[in-house]
Amino acid sequence: MENENFLRFLGLAARAGKLVYGAQGVDQAIKKRKAKLVVVDGGASENTKKEIRDACTYYHVKLIILEEKDVLGRSLNKPNNKIIGIVCPRFASSAWEKYSMNSGGEIIEQN
Repeated sequence: MENENFLRFLGLAARAGKLVYGAQGVDQAIKKRKAKLVVVDGGASENTKKEIRDACTYYHVKLIILEEKDVLGRSLNKPNNKIIGIVCPRFASSAWEKYSMNSGGEIIEQN
């Protein structure tokens, strides 16, 4: 798995309490301008991906959509979770850099 370091880093962010889980929680964090980076699992529905992509575009939040399915939930010990938001700017920046080094999905950087 080429994104193993990225997924381990997300586990560290989870243990630090810097993540928001689920579509509703992430959507609220985006709208309140708390989310700095959003990560969507490849197994999320197309409707969910579109809604989150639109919200991230509107509120200028960086977005990563993974290619692999069910990898996000497994790495965080939340098997049904398909979407997370990182609320700490430093964790978000580090995660963005780790994923950008060996990308395997869609990356959207908002200015």
